[in-house]
Amino acid sequence: MILVCLVFSVLYINVFVPFNINRWFSDSGFIQFLRLSSYGLVVSLVLLFTQFPLRKLFKVKAFSIKSYALWLLIEILLISLVYIFLYGNPVGNFSNDFIFSLKYTLLGILLPYLFSLFIIYYKNQRAEIRTLKDQLGSPVKKEMLVFKDEYDRIKFSLRTQDVLFLESTDNYITVYYLAEEKIQRKLLRNSLKRVEEMLAKNRIVRCHRSFIVNWTQIEMVQLNGKRLQLKLSHYDKIIPVSEKYSPLFLDLLSQQEVI
Repeated sequence: MILVCLVFSVLYINVFVPFNINRWFSDSGFIQFLRLSSYGLVVSLVLLFTQFPLRKLFKVKAFSIKSYALWLLIEILLISLVYIFLYGNPVGNFSNDFIFSLKYTLLGILLPYLFSLFIIYYKNQRAEIRTLKDQLGSPVKKEMLVFKDEYDRIKFSLRTQDVLFLESTDNYITVYYLAEEKIQRKLLRNSLKRVEEMLAKNRIVRCHRSFIVNWTQIEMVQLNGKRLQLKLSHYDKIIPVSEKYSPLFLDLLSQQEVI
């Protein structure tokens, strides 16, 4: 992310010179190139600080959406302050300079930041696809899936081939499975994300923020408008595939034999 922000910022500022930034100082040629490039360098140095020593100091290993939004705000504020001390007059009208710096920092960082996040998201999607391919390419084993609650206590176990899907409701998960050719349900107090991590190597695939399905139980995948839907064996209702997970299923399906 830091490298992409650096390269993108330097190229974008020098090629498109947004906000007439080339006229802010009376320079030209190589000196102007260095000045314009320094704006992108400042962004990268601040991100280097916030993403490594600062995260280590606060022991932040992973972000939720809310905490990441707060962290991004902190990064923007720090970049604005650095710009004031490097290019402005911090002992003058600080409040006006800070608002001015904050506005242009927010507008300037938006494109490179979003571009770098898109690349990270794309790489993660490809990594998930490779992981799923490895999982689905391995032979099905008649092994038991162990389900644990939020306190990591074992609550029950089921044969892999008998599990149909898992559905999340508030703080609970409903596990749908087959027993004597009939659909049964068991309730488990845990988050879907934690259970997904537990079952990562067993062809249990996330298709929606509320659903995880057993890949071997999928009878049909259909496209309804722009959304994918799944039909599972022994189960009449349709399981939705959210937009986030659709590329995974489309890519996996494209590798299957076409009839």
